[in-house]
Amino acid sequence: MGRKKCYISLPITGRDIEKVKKDIERLKLALRNRGYNPISPFDREVDFNATHEQHMREDFKLLLDCDAILMACNWGRSVGCRAELNVALACGIKIIYTLDAAFLWK
Repeated sequence: MGRKKCYISLPITGRDIEKVKKDIERLKLALRNRGYNPISPFDREVDFNATHEQHMREDFKLLLDCDAILMACNWGRSVGCRAELNVALACGIKIIYTLDAAFLWK
């Protein structure tokens, strides 16, 4: 069996996009080191002129192909992250709230 796919959910809207990309790369490395295949919203073509709703539709497509979702720092403040959490809950996708917890589930 291959590595489990883990979607990274983190706040993006209203943040410096370069800071977000650095956060994603840091989280991807940490997940790889824990045996996961990390997936992020930036693993698709991103149209920065698209609406929030259009972005969410594309993000949900990525999420639905994953085994787990990592809820990154400050996710509770983000409408998009909360929506991704609800999709994961509704679809039986494993929720990971901390990187340390990623070790507990394989």
